[in-house]
Amino acid sequence: MKGSSSILFLILLVVVFYVLILLPQRRQQKTRAEMMKKLGPGARVMTAAGLYGEIVQMQGDIAIVRIADGVEVEMDQRAIVRVVEEGPAPEAEEAVDEADEDEDESLNAGHTHADEAAESDADPSEASREFDEHRREHGGQM
Repeated sequence: MKGSSSILFLILLVVVFYVLILLPQRRQQKTRAEMMKKLGPGARVMTAAGLYGEIVQMQGDIAIVRIADGVEVEMDQRAIVRVVEEGPAPEAEEAVDEADEDEDESLNAGHTHADEAAESDADPSEASREFDEHRREHGGQM
């Protein structure tokens, strides 16, 4: 009797292991495989690094993702954590654009001579000198 209860305990342990460990892992693999099927040009994705972008092209296991205007990066498709189903609504995007314009205007109001030197094609040593001058005038605070 003692031997049969040990065997039943081992069988029960294997079943519990299967239910707690292997089933969720299989579900996760299935979900990941379905997500990989959605990958293609135009899909909005989030990477493991937390970057959001749009897939421009797939080349085998390599995805070329546009993360900003004019910025495209190549990455292994396994670095893509999830496909973002919904993008922002067009109205919300317009509101964000207007807020960005207001912020840009307020930032430009604080435009300094040192900023102008940094933006111009001036000699780097001149820009550095003007930056140091600006720092001295404002007590090293920025």
